[in-house]
Amino acid sequence: LLDEEGGPRFTEWTDLRLLTYPAYPSRIDEIRENRRLSRTIKVKQIVRKANWPARHEVRKELWRELCKDKSYDASITVFNDEMSTQILNEARTRSPSFLSQEGAVVNNFSLTEDGTVRLIRMLAMIEQLRPDISCAPIMYPLCALFMHYMDDQDAYACAQYLSRRGQERDPPVHLLMTRTQWEATPHVLLQLIKKHKPNAYALLKKKCGTSDDEILVETMVDWKQWIFQYLPLSHIVRIVDCFLVEGHKFLLRAAVANVYMWSKVNKSKSGPAEGRTEAERVAATKHELSQCAAQCQVSTETFIEMAVLIKNLKSATIARLQTTFEKKVRESNQRDKGRKQSSNVYCFTAPFESCILSNVIATKIMSRFPSRLQLVTPELLFKLSQDGASFTHLWSKVDEADQTLIIIRTARGEVFGAYCSSSWAERNDRRERTKSKYFGTGESFVFKVTGRDEYQKVEIFGWVGNNNNEPGEHVPQMFMTAGDRLIVIGSGDGDAIRISEELTSGISSRCSTFNSPPLVEDRGFEINEMEVFGVASGM
Repeated sequence: LLDEEGGPRFTEWTDLRLLTYPAYPSRIDEIRENRRLSRTIKVKQIVRKANWPARHEVRKELWRELCKDKSYDASITVFNDEMSTQILNEARTRSPSFLSQEGAVVNNFSLTEDGTVRLIRMLAMIEQLRPDISCAPIMYPLCALFMHYMDDQDAYACAQYLSRRGQERDPPVHLLMTRTQWEATPHVLLQLIKKHKPNAYALLKKKCGTSDDEILVETMVDWKQWIFQYLPLSHIVRIVDCFLVEGHKFLLRAAVANVYMWSKVNKSKSGPAEGRTEAERVAATKHELSQCAAQCQVSTETFIEMAVLIKNLKSATIARLQTTFEKKVRESNQRDKGRKQSSNVYCFTAPFESCILSNVIATKIMSRFPSRLQLVTPELLFKLSQDGASFTHLWSKVDEADQTLIIIRTARGEVFGAYCSSSWAERNDRRERTKSKYFGTGESFVFKVTGRDEYQKVEIFGWVGNNNNEPGEHVPQMFMTAGDRLIVIGSGDGDAIRISEELTSGISSRCSTFNSPPLVEDRGFEINEMEVFGVASGM
């Protein structure tokens, strides 16, 4: 879509070009008049049926028109005043926490570099001026989409409109704004599927090999990514059309539609694979749901129809489910907090915060660090979903760290990693290593994590030399090696972790340095997320 030729660009920050589609009338005047008369149902009907393409000329005005309220112009004034102040003071733009929160969707739909800078600046401004928004995992992709069709002051005003909706007495709620609210949504979604798409729910149980909703809900946690990252842009834009009118409820409709679409594609396939653990079956189903969105085989019009044709989906039901599961999430988080506090006795500082590992597992891994390295909480240096799959960027972020902890989650949900006891910058010191391309020390180790939530377990494989009475030269000491586009951790017979060319895939084999088995089931793995933490000495 972004590369097609056409008329002028919608904004200077996009390659999306405007086209005229006579077959799809804009109806913008009709929408404007019905909004003026507060005929919300009529506006909803128009937008649902319109089927405007992503490049339709109506998009010069549509989203601004759907977001205009009595505070819209005031929001633009605030934006311009704040921007003028920042420019006058030469304020440095900081990265908003929206981007680093667990579950955040980071997709700018190919905005230009200048557009991305402006987007980050705008999000930082929203975070500063709206401290009540403590969690907003879809704010980044929404605002990025806005900036493909309007300038940044209007994008800011539209974002503020969404955050206001739901605080007023009249529904619909548009933007959930707390972590508890967002953590409840996978549970809400599963219950909606259970009620409105029972065949899809039955297939979920069959695929995962369980009828326990507390386990099945894990397949729903990436629902925001289905919509704002994996679906085609043409579908996402139409979902946002309806979302601006109908609110959060329509995002749930779209998520249910994706699960329904998945069930149609997979209904003839077999149940859980023999020999797979429950966690592996859940991870495989979770991956299938994401792939179903990424490889969407229905037209934009059909997808919207699937979402709309979920009958008797009532706002009151969603609100009741949301309240119920928010309460359960708060209770669960309180229990986790207790476990976290009790787990801190195993090391001398608080565990690091990871989007892949629980606090309990983080603590167990930190307890295997040398004592001098347990005094400071590891600091996140690199995150694949935020920093991109670039070796150059990775090295620029991690080279100054004396020690690092690498954590990888695969597309199948497998989790593993390594503690690396030397700086990766040593890869450049070839003169220091005349006998071997490897560096590092026997403090290094690799690990893999099994299970989920409170049942997660970590298995750590340390250097065989720590438990070996043979002379040093007979003990493998191949801890780390690297090149411009290569990372290897642990070698001998095979590499425990090997990633080359791009930070997108790798291989794990049996390794004699750590006497470790392959850390993933099929040796090869696709990287879904990767975090690298700097581990510093407290001395």
